[in-house]
Amino acid sequence: MSDTDFPADLLDLQRRWYEAEAAWAADPSEERRVGFAGVGGELYFHPYWAGMENRHKAAMALKAAVRPGAAQDPAA
Repeated sequence: MSDTDFPADLLDLQRRWYEAEAAWAADPSEERRVGFAGVGGELYFHPYWAGMENRHKAAMALKAAVRPGAAQDPAA
């Protein structure tokens, strides 16, 4: 599964999740935790998942597609 299999807003949301996770790790304040949880909720309830037969497999592919340090598709 490549970046092009996911909607752009879902890819952006997963990137925001990684950013929020890193921010919370660097500053474990309540404000950061709430921000991280909020992005996680948006990601979990994104409409894309409604049509997934194997949501776990798709979620792992999404994470791999945007994980910091992962090779990015130059065409994207």
